[in-house]
Amino acid sequence: MQHQVTLDTAPLRIAGVSTLAITAVLPLVPGHDAVTCPLRATTGIPCPFCGMTRGVGRVLDGDIGGAALLNPGSLLLVLAAVALFVVVRRPTVRIPTWAPALLVAALWSFQLAKLATGRPL
Repeated sequence: MQHQVTLDTAPLRIAGVSTLAITAVLPLVPGHDAVTCPLRATTGIPCPFCGMTRGVGRVLDGDIGGAALLNPGSLLLVLAAVALFVVVRRPTVRIPTWAPALLVAALWSFQLAKLATGRPL
């Protein structure tokens, strides 16, 4: 038996649209580059989500390759936001319980590989 989590799509739609809107106007805010990842600032180790905001910004600018190099999760985030806002009309969605953990592990592995090979974070 596969375990699943049921998520209400209404708050996810709001979060997705808000994320895209904030990321689109963020470059207009003075000092927006001052916000850093607390884990990376403290330990020097990037978190699984490092580069996600910049990546979403690159997707919105049409730089898909640049976004993928920063954090491939940024592409997934934009796709999920658009899908939830445009395509998915159900009040809930179900995802396997293992999927979020696998996604975080994959994103963190990507960030640690970038750190180990000296690629820009």
